[in-house]
Amino acid sequence: MAGAGSGKTETMANRVLWLLANGHVRPSEVLGLTFTRKAAGELAVRIRTRIDQLAAAGLVPGEHDSFEAPVVATYNSFANGIFRDNAVLVGRDGDGPVLGEAGAWQLVRQVVTRSADPRLPDLDKNLDPVTNAVLNLSRAMAENLAEPEEVRELARRIAALEDLPLGDRYAREGDIAFARQVGALDVLVDLVAEYEQAKFARSAVEYSDQVALALRIVRKQPRVREELRASAKVVLLDEYQDTSVVQTWLLAELFAGHPVMAVGDPNQSIYGWRGASASNLEQFAAQFGATGRPFALSTSWRNGHRILDAANALVAPLTARSRVPVERLTPSPVASARPVRLAFEQDIEQEAARVADWFAERVGTADRPVAESPSAALLFRARATQSVFLSALRARGVKYHVLGIGGLMAEPEVADVVAMLAVLDDAGAGLELIRVLAGSRWRIGVQDLHALNRLASWLRDRDHTQHEYDPELRAKLRASLTEGESGSIVDALDFIATAREGHGALARFTEAGLARMRDAGEVVRRLRARIGLPLPDLVTLVEQELRLDIEVVANDRRTLGGAAMEALLDAVDGYLALDAGVGDGASLRGFLAWLRAAEEREDLAPRPEDPEPGTVQVLTIHGAKGLEWDIVAVPRLVADELPMKPVDGVNGWLAFGQLPWPFRGDRDDLPEFAWRSATTRKEVAAARKEFRAAVGARFDDEERRLAYVAVTRARHELMLSGSFWSTPQKPRAASVFVADIADAGVVPAPPRCPRARATRSARTSRCSPGLATRSAGVAPQSRPRPPPCARPHRGSRGAGPVSCSCCWRSGRRGPRGTGG
Repeated sequence: MAGAGSGKTETMANRVLWLLANGHVRPSEVLGLTFTRKAAGELAVRIRTRIDQLAAAGLVPGEHDSFEAPVVATYNSFANGIFRDNAVLVGRDGDGPVLGEAGAWQLVRQVVTRSADPRLPDLDKNLDPVTNAVLNLSRAMAENLAEPEEVRELARRIAALEDLPLGDRYAREGDIAFARQVGALDVLVDLVAEYEQAKFARSAVEYSDQVALALRIVRKQPRVREELRASAKVVLLDEYQDTSVVQTWLLAELFAGHPVMAVGDPNQSIYGWRGASASNLEQFAAQFGATGRPFALSTSWRNGHRILDAANALVAPLTARSRVPVERLTPSPVASARPVRLAFEQDIEQEAARVADWFAERVGTADRPVAESPSAALLFRARATQSVFLSALRARGVKYHVLGIGGLMAEPEVADVVAMLAVLDDAGAGLELIRVLAGSRWRIGVQDLHALNRLASWLRDRDHTQHEYDPELRAKLRASLTEGESGSIVDALDFIATAREGHGALARFTEAGLARMRDAGEVVRRLRARIGLPLPDLVTLVEQELRLDIEVVANDRRTLGGAAMEALLDAVDGYLALDAGVGDGASLRGFLAWLRAAEEREDLAPRPEDPEPGTVQVLTIHGAKGLEWDIVAVPRLVADELPMKPVDGVNGWLAFGQLPWPFRGDRDDLPEFAWRSATTRKEVAAARKEFRAAVGARFDDEERRLAYVAVTRARHELMLSGSFWSTPQKPRAASVFVADIADAGVVPAPPRCPRARATRSARTSRCSPGLATRSAGVAPQSRPRPPPCARPHRGSRGAGPVSCSCCWRSGRRGPRGTGG
């Protein structure tokens, strides 16, 4: 049981040395498995270095062959080796391509696009959500060896809950809506089968397939098991808390009763979304037939005293409930004792400024470099507010490097190009068009952008000859639209580009705004005419039309020049390379959708990059797993951000496209939905309420582990930050995690949120707008009210705000065009 920074890699290397020195094994008879390629490389280098030192000291029995080394691999590559060497036993081609994240996603998208299933429209979902659901369901079924027909049967039984009697006078449509979502599995499982057939036709497999197929091979052919046990006399399993259910089944099938050592930390189990479970370490003894007791590595050789105090405070509630002994981390004799900083500001701009100043003092700036630049990282739970912090770093001249596809999309020129590509592809890309129009190329103001939105509404109610629909037809057309389809400003821009001078529908625009929009419409028209170009050429053409190539060269703050655009073109090439393996689906729309999916998945995967002294690396907490830096800042420690508000809610497997938890291998450790005993909708609603509460508590535990991983990335200095205001709607209180760390005396108590509820719950710690408490020493939040609308209103009844077509919102903002 190895806590963060406790030297598990060194311990495994030393265990190999002990085995070698005492003549128990040869180097090649040791098998080491870990989670990532980076970790496997580090473990292999560490072991080889120690063996060379042992041989130099003359402590290796017999003749030492410097080329004989232990086998060190990732869990997936080990399973892949078993599969490829024995693929014929399960009727597969061992030399077929392996689909990565992007390739698998693209192939699933092709399957869904080409499907003729008449039930698909009834799902009431767009293409991308269905694609993601099919891909996730396929992997979950493979990783848990779920039988398709059993999943279909459960989906049908859940869907039938809609037919239960009410139980009282309330229909509870909202509480029973999940039955339709789960019932959609009947369709999705069929699409999964089509996807599996598409992979089989191409002799392709995914990483999750490799493990499941390897398990089938081992169970079908005992000879494979015996050969592996004979070649690997000792097995070392690293990061065991990150293994999935099917991986643990495979390892137990192979090595139960064999000399095996597993190393892991249940407090760092943060990959539950991909099937990993903190319970794996708890079940190790039962799965492998172990009879010994667990050992603890509880001295952290990475973190300073105060950082460890913060980490221990975070995981105290988890360790108290753990079924295996997890000891409190203690500092090493050489641990630093620098304080943990807490900055809690009024708004996010002030918070970002404090964080940037903190980095500037320690990492240095372009104008004021420091003598010995430490390694540094800025770790986000999610990238939604990343741009604010990057702007603050840029303003102070602090060198930074945003890692991953998410980092690439944070570069302004890349974001502009991708936004324009979206406009060319989709008439509903209104937000992307606003970015383009308001950007440096055209600089169109708020008043004209609002006029564009009104023009879109005007066009929505008219046919192609600009004659207004009759009221009945207009009502039917509006009823047929889904959310977000009420009028396209992309279509409105096209109209502006071709409308005659003096057209009445253009009266709301300013003269300068209209001229710029006509120019923008003409550029969009030209680009759309070239949309058939190869993707790399189209991307380059968009860059030139937006004049971003000139702007990047002219901007003296863009020290990397065109590196970001080159990285985007590399991403395009990578997407096109996938097409050779999965079919003929490469397209602009496919590329944009793949980019969104890749950005999300990469943010949840550990990063392979090494720290860069003198540069602040910017990445997500998930991506930081396994890495460490001298100084680390963790921003946005506020309610609903860290701990994060669940993106998909707390419905668990009752959401769209989720594998029902009764089919998961770790189902005994998951919340149970007691639907089988329900006889009415009322009882189903009560069971669902209890289930959602249990899912919410489990999610909070996962967020707590994530916070623990974040703070333990820092060797010497750690900064935690937050702010009340990041949106104009309502302030957010300090995170419950900050309260826990403050209670431990590591940081001072944060100021109270304006009109905050007196609660410590992670779910209810948001607060409503109001004045900051005087005890916190914070100035009151004042927002001047704009003057009332000056236009006369039909039906006005004296004083007070009234709803009208010329105001943004009744009584809340000034007349259109005032910039309120």
